[in-house]
Amino acid sequence: MRVFVAGISGNVGRAIARGISARDGFELAGGWAKEAGEDIGLLAGIGALGITVAPELAEGLSASAAELVIDFSVTPILKNNMRVYLDAGMNAVIGTTGLTDEQLAPFAEEVAERGLRWAVIPNYSLGVSLVKDFIEKASKYYPFVSIIDQHTNEMANAPSGTAAALARAVSGRESGEVASRESYPGVLGGNIDGTQILSQRMPWPGPFSGHEITLARKDEFIKISVQGFTSDIYLDGIFLTAERLASFPAGTFIRSLSEVTGI
Repeated sequence: MRVFVAGISGNVGRAIARGISARDGFELAGGWAKEAGEDIGLLAGIGALGITVAPELAEGLSASAAELVIDFSVTPILKNNMRVYLDAGMNAVIGTTGLTDEQLAPFAEEVAERGLRWAVIPNYSLGVSLVKDFIEKASKYYPFVSIIDQHTNEMANAPSGTAAALARAVSGRESGEVASRESYPGVLGGNIDGTQILSQRMPWPGPFSGHEITLARKDEFIKISVQGFTSDIYLDGIFLTAERLASFPAGTFIRSLSEVTGI
């Protein structure tokens, strides 16, 4: 499968480039980032590949003859990127976060109209996917849910797309009532569908990401912590999605890794 990677100079993009070179069944067709003209292999730390970063997304995608695009770019340009993929008739695996369900809805409609297959998943970590499925079931019995998301101070958005997805996973419960009123604005954090979210942005080393979920009922608490220390943790989920995407019906718009893994 010939793969084009948007955002190929980022932490995840470089990990994907390394992963493609190490996996059977995948071929790197090209990539796009701000480092136009640089050799992708050198950016990824695997030696020169003779494939350079395209200066323009649409032109690079067309010239690459790719069968699939993987996007790990940045939120401000994601809508424009997705429009390029629609116009090119490309199937896509997208991990860039920051857009709401409402903002994604028009793209889902157009994917269905054009008979394409897209996966727009907030987190491709197998651990996060398993935790999300668990808290969705457990929240039926635990009305209080709090989520802390931890990322470096260079993280573009707050909360993380993962934290927002975890909050939406438990949105169907009857939320516990908190009597506290804020003496200072924002000290209780944000709120997504009745779930408290607090975003910590600190200078953690490397591409660290952490999510701590607390579920509570009277006299009983469950605490779950998922921490990632390199971008390699996303590769199994990304490549599994890339492999299985074509098996889904035309017009599919996947929003969770569990839809791919079946667990």
